[in-house]
Amino acid sequence: MTRRHKLLDQLRNSPGNIRFSQVEALLKHEGFVLFNQRGSHRAYHRADGRVLTIVKPHGGRKTCHPSDIRKLLEALRHDNNA
Repeated sequence: MTRRHKLLDQLRNSPGNIRFSQVEALLKHEGFVLFNQRGSHRAYHRADGRVLTIVKPHGGRKTCHPSDIRKLLEALRHDNNA
């Protein structure tokens, strides 16, 4: 099992325990590039025109919000269906 598959399983099984560095690594592997940043909001785009905004945790939080993880999984699910 590759690192990507392990991370995807972790995203599906426990979306509340995912660090931003893991999300960022997966986005880069999937071809997303950071193109805009406003405070903690980071916008990524891909060559096919897909845009995804993820909020980087700040303050005492170390993990991403589960809704951001769901958005990421949805974007990757559309990629697998196409």
